Amino acid sequence: MPAEWTNHSACLILFPHNIGTFRVEQASKEIIHLAFVIATVGREAVYLLCQDDSNAKIVLQQVETQDTWARDTAPMFVWQQQRGKKTTTTTTKEEKKNQMSRQLLIGLDWDFNAYGGPDEGCYWPCTDDRKIARTICNNNNNSNNNNHNNLLSFKLNIHNSLSIPMILEGGSVHTDGEGTLLTTSECLNNPNRNPHLSQSEIETILIHALGVTKVLWLPHGLDADEDTNGHIDNFCAFVRPGHVVLAWTDDDRHDVENYHRCREAELYLQSNTDAFGRTLEITKLYLPSPPLYYQKEEALSLVDDDGIMVRQPGEKIAASYVNFYIANGAIMVPQFGLIETEETDRRACDTLRPLFPDRQVVGVPSYEILLGGGNIHCQTQQVPSAL
Repeated sequence: MPAEWTNHSACLILFPHNIGTFRVEQASKEIIHLAFVIATVGREAVYLLCQDDSNAKIVLQQVETQDTWARDTAPMFVWQQQRGKKTTTTTTKEEKKNQMSRQLLIGLDWDFNAYGGPDEGCYWPCTDDRKIARTICNNNNNSNNNNHNNLLSFKLNIHNSLSIPMILEGGSVHTDGEGTLLTTSECLNNPNRNPHLSQSEIETILIHALGVTKVLWLPHGLDADEDTNGHIDNFCAFVRPGHVVLAWTDDDRHDVENYHRCREAELYLQSNTDAFGRTLEITKLYLPSPPLYYQKEEALSLVDDDGIMVRQPGEKIAASYVNFYIANGAIMVPQFGLIETEETDRRACDTLRPLFPDRQVVGVPSYEILLGGGNIHCQTQQVPSAL
């Protein structure tokens, strides 16, 4: 699995429609703006995939979904070495080199249970969301279908999909592209995911499916990230091999739980090395302080199809700047746009600029996405470009 800072052919985004997750009209405006910035400043193609044809002007392909977090339900991409023809005594060195360098883009189709199943998940059922990865990767290149050129898989050069019989969301793992994988025990070892698998068994599947050699298990994710049970992409991420950004707070009065979680994670990272034996460099990316909470009007505006509130006034929001997206030409950084986050909004961009000197760091409004329970990284899924 390549690192996120390697070149992308495209970015996939699922257009919001679930009224129990988003204030759809407001969130849609943020998503369109995010897509525009990724396409222009980020310099990569963006595919907005919609539930229906109501946004036909910006839709490439219709995809049925229950919810719209592309990071977790769209395919996770890996490179697979293509088996070339057998070499012979007449095969030239150049031909051998070309055969060895051929790589196939494979979309991994992990099992999905809406972050916890029928009892603990964020919604149920999730039948359509379980099909998203397979739908995107559906490839009829070898069929007699004359319209195969219009398939998303054909446009993105996706060779095939591979089903992995383990529940996993894309936001729960993060790789440096050199064999090291970051995750949290809070999520992957949660009994509402794969209770029949031990940590060692989960690790073995990750190693084989993603081509990594070492898995780093942070104890927890961000406090209040109960929707995902502590996804790593809201808490800690590689910015290059041997270097991570870690969500951080010094506020031991208003944000006590995160104060301890951040330090526990720092101690773990300092005590472990990556796949190459390197000690990890840690940059602290400060959280909003004091923490954010759902206001009464916000909570009242988020109801499911039965009219039941899905958020409560005063409920803590898992707001983090680690949830950024790395595009070809830019870094899209969450900006919450509140008076109380003005300093940390600016500080997040200032912190990331020296870490990505070859890319423009852009603050992108994402408060409405945040109210849905995730952020920019959760909304996006990169498609690696051909090697």
